[in-house]
This record gives sequence, structure tokens and C-alpha cells, in this order.
Amino acid sequence: MSGLNAISVSAKTFSQNGQVDFVMYNGNSLSGYGYNAPIGHGHLGPTELQRVTMALRSGIDSEVSWALTTLTRISAHTNLVLPSHTFLGGEMIKYFTRPYQLIVEQKEDKVTSEMVSLSLDCLLSLRNCAQDLSNQQWLSQVKGLRKSLVEVLRFLSNWFFQGQQSAALKKYDNQFYEGLRYLVDLLEPLTCYWVNNSKSDPLFNILLADSQVVTDKSLFIGILKCLSHLLINKAKEERSSVLNPADDDGRSRAVNCIDVIKDTQLENFVNYLLVDDNELSFTVLEFLKMYLSSEAIHPKCSNVADSQLLRLNYLLELKGSKSSFNTLVKQLPLLVVSNLPLNEVSTKPLPQTLTKRSQFSGVPSTLPELSKELYNLIVRFPEPLRATTWLRCCYEPLLTSSQSGVETNGNSDIVPGEVTQISLWKAYEKQFQEIWDTEHQNPEFRPLLPAVDFIKNVTHAFPNSEAMVVNLESGPDEAPKKKFIIKGIQPRQFAVNIDIGNYEALKPSTVSSTNSAGNHKLPIGHMDQGKFDHAINGMIDSILDEGSRISKNSEFMTQINLYASDILTQILNEVFEANDNLVEDSTFRFYNSHWLPDVLYANPSLVESGLIDIRWLKYLV
Repeated sequence: MSGLNAISVSAKTFSQNGQVDFVMYNGNSLSGYGYNAPIGHGHLGPTELQRVTMALRSGIDSEVSWALTTLTRISAHTNLVLPSHTFLGGEMIKYFTRPYQLIVEQKEDKVTSEMVSLSLDCLLSLRNCAQDLSNQQWLSQVKGLRKSLVEVLRFLSNWFFQGQQSAALKKYDNQFYEGLRYLVDLLEPLTCYWVNNSKSDPLFNILLADSQVVTDKSLFIGILKCLSHLLINKAKEERSSVLNPADDDGRSRAVNCIDVIKDTQLENFVNYLLVDDNELSFTVLEFLKMYLSSEAIHPKCSNVADSQLLRLNYLLELKGSKSSFNTLVKQLPLLVVSNLPLNEVSTKPLPQTLTKRSQFSGVPSTLPELSKELYNLIVRFPEPLRATTWLRCCYEPLLTSSQSGVETNGNSDIVPGEVTQISLWKAYEKQFQEIWDTEHQNPEFRPLLPAVDFIKNVTHAFPNSEAMVVNLESGPDEAPKKKFIIKGIQPRQFAVNIDIGNYEALKPSTVSSTNSAGNHKLPIGHMDQGKFDHAINGMIDSILDEGSRISKNSEFMTQINLYASDILTQILNEVFEANDNLVEDSTFRFYNSHWLPDVLYANPSLVESGLIDIRWLKYLV
């Protein structure tokens, strides 16, 4: 083609980090439809952690403040791996300890609000990071960190629990308290790695002193968990490979920190078991378990077994007030079964198996007399309440004649389980004669119920009774004879009070098949052995069927149940089994004999699972 100059074009294709390719024409970048792309197009730039690192290295106050605040956010939402970012871990430790170093050096005037705020952010970041296992291991081996944590803890403990406060720092009181909570949270996982601590270990002694005066529940739980971890004692062959930063000065560890604890301090821990709180109970039981199972040898003993027995006696205060012993034998059995789906102890009585004799169960020939107090009360009742109450106090329900165990003949006027209507009315008239007798009439009392209404009211007083007409035998030349009776009641041997009369008249009736006409010949206390065995076996089978849900692998089982069982078993084996301690046995029986046997009877799986040793029962009887 003429009139056009040829243009040479060199094209190169570039790819950046897997991003979309772009083309360079004569050194100019084109991006989509030939438009020029901005510098840095397709490059994501530094990561957030890289920016944080550069900000910290810059040393600029605003950049450092942003970086430390960002680390707090990152540590709360993502896993910040400190072994891979050792610089960040070191910087957080540095800025966390900075204000406390100035305070220790008595340069309190140089402590600023910004410095305390950044220190709190760094402590929170370290606390969050310490929830990860790899970070725990890294932090526990940072040289000098334990010493710095001890210095900070000592200052905060003196500030809140010893009253050593400075007016210049009083404005930071809230930040210091928040810092104390974060510090205990940080120490909780780290103390698992600091083992074989000596009696002069400052961290253990400060925490032990704080545990006796702290009133904050979460703080107490955190401190006691730290103490439990510090009681860990490695075996001799492992000690040479364990580096404890607390022993950098080469001091001897002849006495373990466990033997620094006083009996009064142990008693204080045990008393928390009296509080109905699962968190407190678990933490205290975990500490006691660590204390009693420690393999650290006591200075007065030559082996582990003797050391553990000595500490058990020290804990129980058997040669002193025995306060902890009383608390433990009272609370541990309760904690063993706490929060478990137990069968309720049945209050249902066993079926009647004693045979009823007839000497006092036959029909009396005369009606019982009301006591003067009972008569004066009933006579003032209005009708039909007066008639109903009198009937229930002087008559008893009886469904069948077989219940009485009395042989009767057809000519007898006294038949168990029934009364004639006329005799019932005559007895009622005679009882309250002063109401209708004109010579002795008392105007204060209301008139008697008419005879017809009185007979109708009997079935109201005794719902299981029935008015009936019975045809009597008669000769061939005689007119048919009839008897009007009330079926289902009979006179009492003795009158009863109103409450008993109402209860017996209205309670569901049961008919016993064990009584017969010949029962009066049986000895007193005779028992139907077959019926008794059947009832017991049936109850045992039902209990075993319902009580097989509890086992040590059950979803309902918690460490509270297991720790309490282990500690109580150790106490019973070492204190009760080894010696005849009548006082201790009686104490255990006093606290538990009224409930524990019944619970075991209703829940045999507690024994089957091994949660409760059957030998405990011999101390309850």
C-alpha cells in the first residue's frame, strides 16, 4: 500500500504471580481494550503481617500503635503462628513489659497512657496466641519471659492484694486489673511446661498467696489451675532433659514447691467444695488430685508412697481440727453422683406380706365411743358434714368379708363388711341424743339429718359402699323377708380422729388375698414368703433394667464424678482400711448413711461401673 510507513512492533507477554497476562507493546502496557494500566496492576502488595512487621521495624509511634492493635485483632480471629513469626512474638513481649520495667526501675513518671494501652494490647495478643499448642511451646522456651511475667505478676499482686499502690499510677487501676486477668489466662497454659519447681519458686509462691485473698471467681479458678500445673513433677530420668527457666541460677531443688503449701491454705481450697458451682468444684478437685498423686518425695520420707500418705494426712488434718476431713467426707460422695441421671429413690411401700390376724379385725358388737373432745367438735358441725364426719370416725371401709378373717353363719346379725340401715340410723340417733331429745335438747346445735337423707349420705361418706336389699331365707308358708343393708363398711374397733377417718374413707381400696378364715391360728408376725420373694425380685429386676445407664464411658459422666470417686477411694483405703478409726468411721456414717445406701439400691450401676466401691457400705452401717 502506498502512502503508509511501515511500523515495527515488538510484543512481549508477561505473567505475574499467576495473575491475568498482559502485553507490552514498545514498552507500553495495555490492559483491556488497549487502555494503559496503572503501575502495580496485578500485584497484591504486601500481606497484612508483612505490613505489621515493617511498621514495627520503622519505630514510628503511629505505625507501631497501628501494628500492635492489628496484631490484637489478628490473634483473636486467626491462628498467628509465633514460631514462624518470632520477630512479632518478641516485639509483643517487649511492648508488653515496657511500662512494668519502668515501674520496677522507679521511673513511674515516664509511664504514659499510650504505653499502658499498648502493653494491654500486647498482653491480650499473647494471651490469645497461647491458646495454640505450638505457640505455648514457643513461649514457654523464650529466654527471660518467665522472669518478666513474675515481675509483672508481683507488681499487680502487690497493687491489688497488698495495698501497695502509687498515686501517680492510680489512674491506670482499671487497666491493671484487666491486665491481671489476661496475665493469669496467659500463665495457665504456660505453667504446664514449667515443671519440677522448687519451694522458693517465686511464681508458685506469688500465685499461692494470691489464691488465699482473691475474691473474683474467674481469677481464683485461673490461679488454682496454674498452681495445679506447677505441681507437675517429672521422673528422675526425664529431669536432665527438662530445662526450667526458673533454675537459671543453678539453685538446688531439694524440696519441691508442693511442700510449701500450708494446711490452712489447703483447708481454704477444700471449703470451696461447699459451694454449688461445677467450675469451682472441678478446679478444686483437679488441684487435690494433683496434690495427692504428686511423686515428689517429701523431705521427711524416703519414697513416693510414704510421701503421698503424709500429704494425705496433712490435707485431712487428722491430728488437728479435722475440718478438711469433715468437708471432704461430706461433699465427695455428693460430687460422685452429681449431675448423673439417677433413678429416684422410691418411697413406694412394699406390698403387704404380713398376714392379718382376726382377734382385732372382726366386727365389734358395740359401736366405739367418741372422745369428749371429738364429740364436742363434731356435734357443732352443720348437716350433712356432721353425719359424714361421724360415719368416717366410727366406721371403716371393708370391701369383702374375706378381709376380716372371721367365720360367720347365716343367722348372725354381725356380718363383716356390712351394716343394716336401721342399726346405722339408730346408732346415729343415740350418739346425738341431746340434739333431738326434748328433755336434754340444746338449742345451739342444728337438727339431725332426716333418716332418708342420712342413708343416702352414707355412699357419699364412703364412695366404695353401696345401699342394698338382701332377700333372706324364709319357710314355705312364710312371707318373703328382706334386709336393707349398707355394703362395704363395718364398725371400727376404736374411733379415729377426723383426718384418719377422711383418709381411710377416700383412699383407693386394696383387697388382700393373703387373709383367710384360718389366719387367726397363725403366729404373730407370720409372713407370706412366696409373695414377699416375688415382690422383692420384681423390684430388683425393674431397678436393674432402669439403672444400667451409668458407666465411666457414659456421656453423662464428668471429671467431677471421676476425681471425687478417686479421692474418696484413696481416703477410705489409706485412712479407714489401714486403721480402726472409730471417730472417722462415725463421721462418714453420720454424713452419708441417711441417703447413700438408698441411692445405691436404686442405682446399682454406680457399683457396676466402679464409680462407687461396694466396700463403702460397710462404713455406713
